[in-house]
Amino acid sequence: MKLFWIGGSHPRHLYYINTICKQFQLAGALIEIRENLLPQPPDGLEEIDHQNFVLHFANREKAEKKYFGEQPFPDCPIREVSHDTLNTSESVDFVRSHDPDLVLVFGSGMVREPLFSALPGGAVNLHLGLSPRYRGAATLFWPFYFLEPAYAGSTFHYIVSEPDAGEIIHQVVPALDAADGIHDVACKTVAESANQAVELLKIFDAKGKWETRRQKATGKNFLAGDFMPQHLRMIYNVYSDDIARQYLEGRLPRREPKMYRQF
Repeated sequence: MKLFWIGGSHPRHLYYINTICKQFQLAGALIEIRENLLPQPPDGLEEIDHQNFVLHFANREKAEKKYFGEQPFPDCPIREVSHDTLNTSESVDFVRSHDPDLVLVFGSGMVREPLFSALPGGAVNLHLGLSPRYRGAATLFWPFYFLEPAYAGSTFHYIVSEPDAGEIIHQVVPALDAADGIHDVACKTVAESANQAVELLKIFDAKGKWETRRQKATGKNFLAGDFMPQHLRMIYNVYSDDIARQYLEGRLPRREPKMYRQF
């Protein structure tokens, strides 16, 4: 089985593929060099929102260092791309030169034409969010905002032209701990997804397929512009980033996801 990866350059993305590479050889990779993990606060924010924005992304960087450390690029032929050069004829040529059986996607921009049509039928995305309830952007943030942290998970699905809408292969949620903040749960989701990706690939290697489930058109497709710094007041000023604890103690409504799984 020849694997190819299309992914991002953040520690979480590299942790995912490096975990897989401990068990499976990677034929090649397109790696999109991503934005800085510490974005600048937008101008004109109230002081409370400025402070929350800085705190939120500083905590994210701290959590990723804790859970993922320094991650090297995988040991395989690599083509580095930007958001603008991901979906180009040069990327198409690079993928085709490795003739993969299965393409894994995690952390890049959306795969579009002409790259989309150049991928084999088995192109699998790891979406950080439980589709279809949480599709699109920031989908590990919104479950905390809506006070349902048990829905902070991931979905392995085949890619299609619509974001996060392909047939579901497998879904993952990490075990919540009372001490978990929002970024702990996000990092635990990635780590557990990486481990379960290895088991999924063993099934595919043995059987050549997975049993899948079509997505129903329920849930919301969150856009990047839906998130505003003011939303962080819910996390830090109302609940002091203690939502997981309050959920586990029964102080928030109990909402448990129904997931689709291979094992």
